[in-house]
Amino acid sequence: MLGLGYAVELRMGPSDGKGRLGAGLLNSLAEVARRLLQDGASRPAGGVSRHREPGIRPTDAVLPVSSFRMVGLAEVQERLADRWPALAEKVHATARSVIQRHMVRGDVFDRHGEDGYLVLFATLGPEEAEFKSRVIAREILERLLGEGEADAAGLNIATQCAAVPAQALLDGDVELVVSRALQAAEAASEVAAAPSAAAEAAAAEAGPHHYSPVWDTRQMTLLHFRAHASRPWAEFDDRAREVQAYKTDIALVRAVVVDLQGLAAEGRRLPVTIAIEHSSLATNSQRASLIQALARVPGAARKILTLEVDVPADGFWTYGCKSFLEMSRPLGVGLAARVRLDEPHAMPPAGGLKCVSTDLEGLPRREAASLRLLTAFGGLARAQGHEGAAYGLKSRALVLGAIGAGFRYVAGAAVHPDIDGLSTALRFEPIDLYADVQRAAARAS
Repeated sequence: MLGLGYAVELRMGPSDGKGRLGAGLLNSLAEVARRLLQDGASRPAGGVSRHREPGIRPTDAVLPVSSFRMVGLAEVQERLADRWPALAEKVHATARSVIQRHMVRGDVFDRHGEDGYLVLFATLGPEEAEFKSRVIAREILERLLGEGEADAAGLNIATQCAAVPAQALLDGDVELVVSRALQAAEAASEVAAAPSAAAEAAAAEAGPHHYSPVWDTRQMTLLHFRAHASRPWAEFDDRAREVQAYKTDIALVRAVVVDLQGLAAEGRRLPVTIAIEHSSLATNSQRASLIQALARVPGAARKILTLEVDVPADGFWTYGCKSFLEMSRPLGVGLAARVRLDEPHAMPPAGGLKCVSTDLEGLPRREAASLRLLTAFGGLARAQGHEGAAYGLKSRALVLGAIGAGFRYVAGAAVHPDIDGLSTALRFEPIDLYADVQRAAARAS
């Protein structure tokens, strides 16, 4: 499809959908559509000639439209009561300032209802405009999260994308056409996120989340906790599996957030790692939902929270993972990579990662083979400058082997059984690995 111009809706909170667009923006949308239809096949501006696909007719041209929704503002409004108007003005002033700073000649933006803006990047094609939109959204978030009350509320920007036919903008009500396109995009994303019946059944069987106490061998404490959930859907097709993985991951993140909020209420915080799958970062809406959930973690706890993402076959730093890293920077949440024990070559570069981990849970492998692989994995991790973590260790030999291989963080049944909730950190020494032997000896005496 041809494309010229890019419109972005930035919604700042709950909306009734009745906001009216200004005449200037409506005229600009119509004018961009008119130019695109008249000379879209030959016009060099706006990336059209550079991105035009062969055989696409000018009448098939579209204006890509992206909706950005500010998440969490309603909660701020309810909590602040009389102080809300002052913060609302700060939010809108920040949005206007950032948008204006990124605009060039020909770009137009206008207020859209009580909670948003619609922006037209008149000379950009879809790819350039999408990148620019991400930059703007990230900058607005960074500015807003600098406000104490906004930070505490967990504000975030969620996105939806739509393609508006240029011909429809000229033939019908411009505002109605844009609004319907955005609504259709939102509905489509909800349908895409709906799980199959089999996936729903797996979710019901998945059960509650658990924490593995993690031994920090440098500090000699069970200080960290790794949250993980059961994933019984290996037999599903790829799409059903990805959908269910996301549903499990977002439920896990939200559950951990509740636990961390409970700790904060007691004046406590503990380092926590949350294990999720890479496919959960695949779409804008999924990334935004994860960010929204993470933003509700108390500010002090975010700095010691890590999201552990598995490394897929096509590599760790995919577009989805890079976009998530950009979105999560203002929150201060750390990122770790989980690599298969027998595929250490898939280990991503150390930059931007708190650690690289591997999980032995459920692997039907002889102990001697696992020890050899741990040694190779740990050596490569050290050579690349990574802190290493080994989980799912079921025997003393594996724990001691992992420590000898240079892994800083170790966890598994041989260290401590999984627990259902966060607990206070404990001092832990190598001799504690032999607690069962000590108990047997005490009984014998």
